[in-house]
Amino acid sequence: METLESKRRTLIATNNDIKRRVEFAELQGGSASNQVTHWLQEVESMERKVSDTQRDFEEQKNCWKGLFPNYYRRRKISKKSSILIGQVDELITNAKFENGVTEPLPLATNALPTMPIVGKTVGLIQREILDCILGTEKKIIGVHGMGGVGKTTIMGNIHNDLSQQSESKHFDCFIWITVSNDVDVSKLQRKIAKQLDIDMKEDDDENDRARKKFNALKRRKKFLLILDDMWDAFDLDRVGIPIPSEANGCKVVLTTRDKGVCGRMQAHAIEVRVLSEEESWEFFKEIVAVGGVFLSKDIENLARDVAKECCNLPLAIKTVGGSMCGVDNARVWKCALKNLKEANGKFEGIDKVFVPLKFSYTRLPNHVLQYCFLFCSLYPEDHEISANELIDNWIYEGLIDKRGTREDNINEGHTILDQLVKVSMLERCDNREDAMFVKMHDLIRDMAIIITRTEKPRSEIYAGQQLKDLSTEFPEDAERISLMDNDIEELSGEPNCQRLLTLFLQRNPLQKISPDSYFNHMCSLRVLNLSSTNIKSLPNSVSNLKNLRALILTWCRNLEEMPSLEELRVLDLKSTNIRELPSGVEAMVYLQCLDLDNTGELRVFPAGIIPRLSHLEELTMRGSRWKWSSKTGEGAGIEEIMNSTRLAILDIQFEELSDFLEHAKSNKWQTMKRFCLAVGRSVLPAPMVECSCVEIGGCDLIGEENQLLLPDTTQRLVISYCQISRLWHFTRLLHKSELYRCEIDSCKNMEYLMAEEEPLLPDIKELEICYIPELLVLCKGIPSPDALKSLESLHVSSCNKLKYLLPARLLQQLRCLKHISVKSCGQMKEIVGEEEEMGITREDDNNAMLILS
Repeated sequence: METLESKRRTLIATNNDIKRRVEFAELQGGSASNQVTHWLQEVESMERKVSDTQRDFEEQKNCWKGLFPNYYRRRKISKKSSILIGQVDELITNAKFENGVTEPLPLATNALPTMPIVGKTVGLIQREILDCILGTEKKIIGVHGMGGVGKTTIMGNIHNDLSQQSESKHFDCFIWITVSNDVDVSKLQRKIAKQLDIDMKEDDDENDRARKKFNALKRRKKFLLILDDMWDAFDLDRVGIPIPSEANGCKVVLTTRDKGVCGRMQAHAIEVRVLSEEESWEFFKEIVAVGGVFLSKDIENLARDVAKECCNLPLAIKTVGGSMCGVDNARVWKCALKNLKEANGKFEGIDKVFVPLKFSYTRLPNHVLQYCFLFCSLYPEDHEISANELIDNWIYEGLIDKRGTREDNINEGHTILDQLVKVSMLERCDNREDAMFVKMHDLIRDMAIIITRTEKPRSEIYAGQQLKDLSTEFPEDAERISLMDNDIEELSGEPNCQRLLTLFLQRNPLQKISPDSYFNHMCSLRVLNLSSTNIKSLPNSVSNLKNLRALILTWCRNLEEMPSLEELRVLDLKSTNIRELPSGVEAMVYLQCLDLDNTGELRVFPAGIIPRLSHLEELTMRGSRWKWSSKTGEGAGIEEIMNSTRLAILDIQFEELSDFLEHAKSNKWQTMKRFCLAVGRSVLPAPMVECSCVEIGGCDLIGEENQLLLPDTTQRLVISYCQISRLWHFTRLLHKSELYRCEIDSCKNMEYLMAEEEPLLPDIKELEICYIPELLVLCKGIPSPDALKSLESLHVSSCNKLKYLLPARLLQQLRCLKHISVKSCGQMKEIVGEEEEMGITREDDNNAMLILS
């Protein structure tokens, strides 16, 4: 233990030196390299492991005052300490970083999801804006117009056109920031820092943050900064944005509904006007006739009249057109026209904009879709909403209840989400069909909030309004209350909200809820989200919430205890400091999901609990202190998991490699939707990826390769920080598995992946190799005809002895290869070894995309 402590101190000193170098570089606008970031993360993980081992040693030493020592446990701790000493030595050795600790910052040029420009009117406006951006006279440009007119769409297209040019001569850096109606300097600084990949420390003050951004932007020379959806002016200097000038060639473009903002920002104002009547009709017709639907003459005349009721506003046309898409019944069109005309007759001016949007809402086919849509307004303006989180909340509140498995409900949730996107009530946050985030247009959100004030489900929405206390009473008929993303430190009183179903309090500096009876009059509450608060304990009245289905406590780092809740379906204790499971958890017989990711203080998972949780479908424990094994002493054994009947999603860590191998070929894994099984040292972040994964970390595999086994349904394999000579002995066992991705990270003693004639990973599609210091070649000798024959993507980084990536003969047989990426390989000379002798030219490279950096 003394040796381990000495090594730990040396590592901490080295870690502090590296951090100081990084901090100095950041002040100059630099950023930590991927290799350094990876090393710092590993040091943080190692510190936790050493602390855990030292704590285990002290507990064993103090047990029964040392009179009855457990020699088996002592030997186990001693063995673990020896392994840790070697790993700490390795981290200290790897801290040289001969190429420095920083690298150039990224240029923030990702393409934005956007729609094509519609109509000649908008096209001319876009041309005018682009001319101002590329010209020398206008330095700050203000694009203004009413909500929903297409300002963001225009700027999104301009951003993509300029940033995606292969060699842009106009700007070195493109940055897009959504400002919204909350011009908070600190939040704005953090948004820009995130775009520029600048690490902002918690104790950085406003001036520190401004200086870092100023230096980072200056390093990029000419930048184009787009500030979308501004509601008020602010001082560019105060935020840390260099003032655009002819000398620096930089430009700032802002979009706003208020022309006055353009004046206060000293910006050249350009108005985006609504479409002409004919442009509106062409756009509307394009939407409703999608898929080749033919509009008869009678319906076309009705459709023209419906389009006229959309105020020539692109957003309204898109939503109304989406709701009428594919309708070929004239009576339905007549009814739609009548409803729109009657509603428009009741409003004037800007309020008329909400009429077509409300019409699209009423056209949703059932109350479930309407209620699911309105739920999205609980999130702050312009918030990117996690699709998984949103669907979970729909399920928790009871909007989705298929009476089947949790997986059935999740599938139904994705169906609903897809319907809302198709009718343009929601939009995806990127261009992929499987985008994991969605958002509401701020005008549609405004409309949704208006609906929730007067119609069911009644909602009180104060999200993201910088509230520090609550000055008003909640209405008794409120069914949803959102106070997320505020500055509330204390809740007090006894709100009388008998109908309340959902209460969002996440991301507040909340420390106290008092009195103990706070929740006494919330008997219908189903969803309580207290994640990312400073709460230490929950009021006893939480135990009286008999209808509570989901208690979300993610990142409640100060939480130490909580009461029992027998009716709970979802218990999320991720990233908390609990030392033991809540009392009474064994009585939560309806529990379906238990999330214990990153519970680094959890000492024991008691035996006998899992058999009692007969409805449990998800158990996630990545980063927990508790590791699973075939235990005969304190705590539950892995056999309890193997004997469970409903588990479909599992993310756990095994204590020893032997514990994993004992159960690797069990039929249990084939009954699961997905799993993530880690052995030893883990580098994968939580939550787990959407596939079945095995991760082996920090194990000595030399001489053990022939005994290694994987579940047949494994799709992803990660080998990290292991002693392993090559992959052949291991991967030959995987020929009939579902494995499609393999990652090898930070493994010593590996000079090559495969030797002559070894059929390495014939079915693998993705191969990633990182931080292999001794790697000389991928293949030693003549490769087998089947080696990597299905490979589509190859990523190699930080392999400093690698001079040639692929033998020419191996490259010839990689017929499926589409993408090669090589990064931070300082000795790399050629991608293809012996290219000229083999007669291989660049044209023979199977059209693979090559990225070098």
